[in-house]
Amino acid sequence: MAKKLLSIGETSELLGISIDTLRQWDEKQILSSFRPSPSGNRYYRMEDIENFLKKDTKNKEENIANLAQEWATNKAPISIPASFYCETNDVFSARLQSLSILLERLPKLKEIFPLIIAIVGEIGNNSYNHNIGNWPDVPGIFFAYSLDKRQIVLADRGRGILKTLQRVVPNLKTDKEALNIAFTKYISGRAPENRGNGLKFVKDVISENPFQLQFYTGNAETELKQNTTELNIKTLDTKFHGCIAIIQY
Repeated sequence: MAKKLLSIGETSELLGISIDTLRQWDEKQILSSFRPSPSGNRYYRMEDIENFLKKDTKNKEENIANLAQEWATNKAPISIPASFYCETNDVFSARLQSLSILLERLPKLKEIFPLIIAIVGEIGNNSYNHNIGNWPDVPGIFFAYSLDKRQIVLADRGRGILKTLQRVVPNLKTDKEALNIAFTKYISGRAPENRGNGLKFVKDVISENPFQLQFYTGNAETELKQNTTELNIKTLDTKFHGCIAIIQY
């Protein structure tokens, strides 16, 4: 069971923001702290954090999938809300933990929410692992979710799956071929190539659970859903920088 009271340091880590920002939010009553005594340390109630996260999500862009697609397809990256941008893996991990707390509270997801977090973690971590030191323009990922729409969206402006896999499969020519290999074949057990094998795990989880995934990279798209093992990869007219994943649960 999650702790009912968190220190300001623990809250900072959980939300992926600085302690100074939390102090400013406290003064502006955006997210209020609790002090056992006037001069005591700041603590945060888990219930207040969860309510803040729910409110924060609802007040953001109505269609996060469209915003992510625009960010990932524009020649130059557009501006996105700071709460949707995870420059480093540490920030992504903290915000993923925040999402986990919210999903755990939903009765219908009690048994399967860890699987949702697992596939989101695999997709997000792939972006960092495959682009470290090689981000073409903007480092990090777009990560947003809508509890009302039961939707989670991740995107990056990285090199994409084709260029990533060409390091170990030089004869690959198209995004469609690369997407098929990424979701169906184990390339190597050696690091760092084995990190890409996480997409096979994602495919297996989705095929056995009530989830749906739309995944784009370059000019290729695939859709995965429960009880379906076929990828049905399509070639698109639109070109995506890096990858984008839209998960429904």
